[in-house]
Amino acid sequence: MIQFLQYVGCGILWIASAVLTIVKKNPIGIIVLAVMHAAELFTVGLKTGIEYGKKRIYSIVMCMTFGFTWWLPLKKQMEAETFTDADFVRTDHDFTMPDTGVRN
Repeated sequence: MIQFLQYVGCGILWIASAVLTIVKKNPIGIIVLAVMHAAELFTVGLKTGIEYGKKRIYSIVMCMTFGFTWWLPLKKQMEAETFTDADFVRTDHDFTMPDTGVRN
């Protein structure tokens, strides 16, 4: 839900910038948003998207549209789900199926 609200907020910023450009003939809002998102794209957004399995064009579109509200949650989620070799080591406390005596 939070992700959705962040996306709505970004959409509102883009719409408000477009309205400012059209009504007031002042493109500063769109220019600022485009420059900020382009800087994010080339510094961290594209790399994060590709690193976590997103296509290049998808990463570009999402970063240019939503900025850090797209790549930061993706990065946090993927870092939380990253497995290491230690995750696959058997221990005494692992659950194993008991032998039922039924054979195939």
